[in-house]
Amino acid sequence: METVVLMLVLFFALIIIGVPIVFSFGITSILYLLLESPSNLIILISRSFGSVDSFALMAIPFFVLAGDVMKEGEISRNLIRFVDLLVGKIKGGLTHVTVVACTFFGAISGSSAATVAAIGGIMIPEMIKRGYDKRFAVAVAAASGFIGILIPPSVPMIVYGINAQVSVAQLFLAGIGPGVLMTVAFMLINFMMHKRYKNGESLPAEFALDTMAAPGSAWRAIPALIMPLIILGGIYSGLFTPTESGAVAVVYGILVSMLVYRSMSVRMLYKIMGQSAVTSAVILIIVGLAGVFGWLITTERVPDMVATFITGITTNPILILLFINIFYLILGTFMETIAAIVITTPIILPLIKMIGMDPVHFGAVLVTNLCVGLITPPMALNLLIASRIGKVSVLSVVKPLTPYLIASVIVLFLVTFIPEISLFLPKLLLNR
Repeated sequence: METVVLMLVLFFALIIIGVPIVFSFGITSILYLLLESPSNLIILISRSFGSVDSFALMAIPFFVLAGDVMKEGEISRNLIRFVDLLVGKIKGGLTHVTVVACTFFGAISGSSAATVAAIGGIMIPEMIKRGYDKRFAVAVAAASGFIGILIPPSVPMIVYGINAQVSVAQLFLAGIGPGVLMTVAFMLINFMMHKRYKNGESLPAEFALDTMAAPGSAWRAIPALIMPLIILGGIYSGLFTPTESGAVAVVYGILVSMLVYRSMSVRMLYKIMGQSAVTSAVILIIVGLAGVFGWLITTERVPDMVATFITGITTNPILILLFINIFYLILGTFMETIAAIVITTPIILPLIKMIGMDPVHFGAVLVTNLCVGLITPPMALNLLIASRIGKVSVLSVVKPLTPYLIASVIVLFLVTFIPEISLFLPKLLLNR
């Protein structure tokens, strides 16, 4: 017991003093193994390899590459032009375009960071050019970006599915309801807030990266719009697995970028593949070392102790879910999403099963919870990326971001206490 307490204290102390999360996992795990027995260090290798030795995890580098190809290959730009035709004329048009474009982009990339970079990189400068306050433009893009990991495919859903031994296909479907609900909530916030942060009257055509006519914009968007249909249609028709769908997304994205839009050269593709390899390596190293840390926690029976402690306070499922939500809302503010999922899933899952909650439903709740952390300082990865694009400080964005945070938490509690928001589609399409 003393050893596991020391391990947890050391882990959180390292995070607090600014040690990168991956090194915090590694240092804590190595010290724990050395305290137990120096010969146990072989476990570090075997368990870290075992954590990434998964067919489903192969989807991560594929979807990361697909997102980077979309970002650099004009696919995201053509999606934005199409979305502008749909919602650009509503009051606050550019803000709605940002939200809906992030939803479409999320249906291909599976990454919130890629969504913010790809859509925010285009929309933040455009919103600023059209008279929106810089801070508000950054807040809209940062908040909208996390819809990218609710709408399938989703890298965090894949990681949770592997750790919880739950069908990734079911989890993908479970994310659609929360994602659509979050999209609608953000559009309502945009409608109410845009006048406060926009100088002057809205222009008749707010978004115009070039003079392309509307029919041409719609036509050029068709290859981009087909991409999510191929990915999700292939998964749920049984043509290929979620992992194989990532490879299909990459091949399709490259062909469209090179042959249809002619916006990508072989040299550019080589550079993109290098960037994607680095991003994927970082994610998989975190998964590997977090897997060792999670194994150590499980070995020390921490999940049982947590479940016993909480049920000793209350056995009311509503109060337990409330406690879990508060725990994840706090955790998400300082811990990276993938790491949080790998560490906490073995701890919380027994408690979830104890209160009779569907693990697929919990997956949707967990990812929605950690989405809020992506825009809540100090971690706030989406906020950091968007702030860098908009060239403003993170703290200056907090005020315009607050309504989106409140809306996110409201949606989170709706998803938590109304299971059908997440489970309706898995039940309908997969006969769960």
